Amino acid sequence: MQDNSFQRNDEYFIHSYEVDLTMKLRFSALNRYMQESAWKNAEQLGFGFSSLVKKNLAWVLTRMVISIDHLPGWDESINIATWPSGKDSIFAFRDFQFFDKNQKELGRAVTSWCIIDLDSRKPVFVCSAFDHEIAEMDKQMFPKRPGKVESLSTVDSEWKTIVGYQDLDVNEHVTNSRYIDWIFESIDLEFLKHHKVRDIEINFLAEALYKKEIVVQTRKLKDTEFLHRIFQNDSEFEICRAKTVWK
Repeated sequence: MQDNSFQRNDEYFIHSYEVDLTMKLRFSALNRYMQESAWKNAEQLGFGFSSLVKKNLAWVLTRMVISIDHLPGWDESINIATWPSGKDSIFAFRDFQFFDKNQKELGRAVTSWCIIDLDSRKPVFVCSAFDHEIAEMDKQMFPKRPGKVESLSTVDSEWKTIVGYQDLDVNEHVTNSRYIDWIFESIDLEFLKHHKVRDIEINFLAEALYKKEIVVQTRKLKDTEFLHRIFQNDSEFEICRAKTVWK
């Protein structure tokens, strides 16, 4: 029998400011819920922010896969279960499962994280960051760990923005959910009105810097599949790759 002692469950009530124009939960809001639950679970298990910041270290999200069957809407709730699901020398993995108030499954996700030195911004070995073994469960929502997103070769649409104060998190880099907002901005509004994301896969490659211009490029692979690339405009330094599949 699976030991669920390392799993955390949180219920989130969906407010009016967390839904999109179709009255469903914004994907970026779902990502913020995920990060909050991950943060709390890591703190509970002794390898969270408070343990790392004392050593001038921090967790950084590197890859993420989210698969959604149904998104709840305004005035509804979503239950998020999360747990650490394994590690290797550099990466630690965390899985998620989403449910409605009746415990019907709404979707699932897997993420990979690394620990960086806040001065050098370079990764350190996971095992060297702690004085104890990191807890984990033998429970994975996908048969494979998050992989590499293919590079974008041609561009169908483009959107630009400037990294501002509201984009930054406690580590002074752009918060993960903002990348999702930027990706959605590069897609036609009429398409967004009539489609919902089924799957999103993201590779976070580097940090977006404060006050720099960011370019989001999108290529249409099929009617409901897109590739995305985010880069810093002054250097074309690639920051993020993503793939979205819609229904």
